[in-house]
Amino acid sequence: MLKDLGTPAKGLVRSAGMPPQIRRRRAILALVILASFTLIVLDARRSAGSPVEPLRQAAASVFGPLESGATSARQPVDNLRDRFAVVDKLKAENEKLKAENEKLNNELQTTDYARNRAAELDGLLKVAPAYKVTPARVIGIGSAQSFNQTVTIDAGTADGVRPDMTVLNGDGLLGRVVRATEATATVLLIGDRNSTVGGRLNSTMALGFVSGRGEVAGTLDYKLVDLKARPKPGDRIVTWGSSGNAPYVPGVPIGVVTSVTPNQGTLGSTAVVKPFVDPSRIDTVGVVTGPPARAPRTTVSPEKGR
Repeated sequence: MLKDLGTPAKGLVRSAGMPPQIRRRRAILALVILASFTLIVLDARRSAGSPVEPLRQAAASVFGPLESGATSARQPVDNLRDRFAVVDKLKAENEKLKAENEKLNNELQTTDYARNRAAELDGLLKVAPAYKVTPARVIGIGSAQSFNQTVTIDAGTADGVRPDMTVLNGDGLLGRVVRATEATATVLLIGDRNSTVGGRLNSTMALGFVSGRGEVAGTLDYKLVDLKARPKPGDRIVTWGSSGNAPYVPGVPIGVVTSVTPNQGTLGSTAVVKPFVDPSRIDTVGVVTGPPARAPRTTVSPEKGR
C-alpha cells in the first residue's frame, strides 16, 4: 500500500526514520533562516518605525563602548609606534648633520693647506722672473748618508734637476742639491754642519761665509773675509754666487744678523744669523735649473726681514 504513495511517501518514511536530534536541528535551522529573511524584509523600509531599529540601538549601546575601549587601548600603541618613527628620523638627521659637519671641517682644513701652499707658490713666482726655476714639493725630511740636515723633493733628473743646484723658496735660500734620481732629489740644508755658503752683507757688500750649526730651523754662523769689517744686527745677507752658478747663484737672501760677538784673541768677529727659510715649515720650493738673465745688482728680498 505504501508503495503506491510514490516519492513523497518515501521522504516521510525517511524523515520518520531520522533520529530526533537531527530532526530538531534541521527544524531550528529552518526557523533561523526564516527569521533572518523576515528581519531583512522588515528592515528594508529603513524608517524609524522599523521593528528592527530597537535591536540596532541595543546592539550599538552594547558594542559601542567596547569599540571605543578597543580604540583607546590601541591609541598608546599607535603613539608609541609614531614616537619610534620620529626617533629613527631624528637619528638619521643627526647622522646626516654629523657627516656634513665632518665634510665641512675637512674642506676647511684642505682650504687652509691650499691657501698656505698658494702663498708659497706665489712667493716662488715672484722669484722666478730672476731665475729659471723648476718647482717641487718637499716629500721627506731626514739624514742622507754623512749629512744630518736634508730634505727630499719630488723633482729629479727627468725634470732637469742635477747635483750642485740652488734650492730656494719665496723667502730665501733653502740649500743645494747633493744627489738626484730620475724622480727625486736630496737637498742639503744650509743649517747642516757640512754646509758653507758664500754670503755678502747687503749694506756694505762685504764678503764672508755662512756655516750651519747642525740644527733644523736653527741659527747660522757668519764670518767676514775682511777681519776689520764689522756686521751689525739687522744686516741682511745674500749669496754672492759661485763659479758657474754652482752650487749657489748670486743674490738669494740667506738671513738677517741678530747678534755679533768679537773673536777672542784674534781680529774679526762672528755674527749669528737667523735664516729666512724655516725648513720644517715648507712645502713648495724651486730648484734653480738655469742662471739668471743677468747678474742681480740687488737682493731678491723676502717679505719677512724687510
